Amino acid sequence: SMVHGNEVGSLPGLIKVMEALKSGELRYGGRITFFVGNPEAGRQGKRFLEADLNRVFLDRDEDLHEIRRSRKIMPILDDCDVYIDFHQTILETATPFYINVWREDLWHWARAIAATPAWVTSPPGQAFSPGTRCADEYVRDLGRPSLTIELSQAGFSPEAEALAISSMHKTLALADQIAGGAQIEELAQSEPDLVFYQTMHREPFSTGEHALEPGKINFGSCRQGELLSAPESPELVAPMSGKLLFPKYPERDADGSALEPMPGEIFHVIQRMEAHPFELWG
Repeated sequence: SMVHGNEVGSLPGLIKVMEALKSGELRYGGRITFFVGNPEAGRQGKRFLEADLNRVFLDRDEDLHEIRRSRKIMPILDDCDVYIDFHQTILETATPFYINVWREDLWHWARAIAATPAWVTSPPGQAFSPGTRCADEYVRDLGRPSLTIELSQAGFSPEAEALAISSMHKTLALADQIAGGAQIEELAQSEPDLVFYQTMHREPFSTGEHALEPGKINFGSCRQGELLSAPESPELVAPMSGKLLFPKYPERDADGSALEPMPGEIFHVIQRMEAHPFELWG
C-alpha cells in the first residue's frame, strides 16, 4: 500500500485484513507481509517527497528519502512469492484496472484474483517508464508474479477499501490451494477471462499552454477527431477512438501555463485488443 504516498485507499483494507488474521477470523497457512511504501509522503498528502518511489527500485546510492526507502523494501520483495501492489489513479476512473506488462503467469493470477475484468497490458519486456523500475517490475525481474491494481481515484473510499480486502482474501485463498497442490492455471479457469487494452497513443505535453477540457477521466471514451482541448488553449484532438488513460491537469500559473515539472504526456489513448495477448505473445 501507498508506494505513492497519497494513494491511501487500500490502507484501511490492509489494517482490517491484518486484524482479521490476528484474531483468527481469517486463516492463512503461509506468511504474508504487509508494507506501507511511503508513509512519510502520505502524512504530508504527497505522492513523494524527493523522488518517485515507484521508479527507483534500482541500484542507486543518492541520498534521497525514496531511494533510502527502496533499499529497505527491496529485501522484502526479494523474499516474496507473489506481490500485489495497490495503487490509485490521480483522477476518477470509470473502472478499476490491472496495469502490467503481459506475462502468462500474471494473466493466470489476475484472472484468478478477479479484482477487475480490465487489464491495460503491453508486450513482454516493455518497461513502464524507460530508465526506471517500479516495485512490481522489480519482482517480475526476479521471475515471480507481481500485479498492480489501480483501485479507484486517490483517497479513502469504501470502494477502494472493499476491493483491496476482496483481492487480499482471494490471493490468500489461492495461495493456500496452491500449497495443497493446485495449479494457478487451473484455478484461473473458474473465473471469466479478462478484457485486455493496449496503449495506442501517448500525447506529449508539448507546451505549458496545452490544456485538456475539464472533466476527462480514466477509461472515459473518446472518438477519433474529437476535440479534447480546453477553450482558448492549443488544439488537442483524439487521434483515434478508444478510452482515455492518465489525463493530466497540472497546476498552472496566473497566465494559465502549466507549472514545472510538467508531465511528459497529457493523455494516453487505449483500445480494446482484438486478439488475446496469449495468441500474440505467448
